[in-house]
Amino acid sequence: MRSILLWLRLSYWLAALADFAIAVLVLIPERVGLTKFEYPMGMTAVIAFSWGILLLLANRKPLKRRWVLIPTFIVVILLTSVGYYASTRELINLNVPSFIFGTILSMIIAFSYWKSRDVKSDG
Repeated sequence: MRSILLWLRLSYWLAALADFAIAVLVLIPERVGLTKFEYPMGMTAVIAFSWGILLLLANRKPLKRRWVLIPTFIVVILLTSVGYYASTRELINLNVPSFIFGTILSMIIAFSYWKSRDVKSDG
């Protein structure tokens, strides 16, 4: 049981830290191929920051709120895929560390969700 909680908490924290990093980095126009701030950058930052908070709240009751990992997994896979797709279309250079991190994070989330599948939460 202890290792299951460790995996869940690791998933919540890694994803939350990634969200907070995205919330800051997306506000830097040069990082996203722009020369100035654009409104969608601010919206993206707010969404990423809010999702990071959601993940930290889920961490407080990791088993009861493990459902949060399902949409988180989807978002991580989609963000990783969009970055890869944009690089294949030569819109951006592939950010290899981000691609590797997204791939590993999605595997950690999937593994921790799968590992906790038979555990009943209290309340």
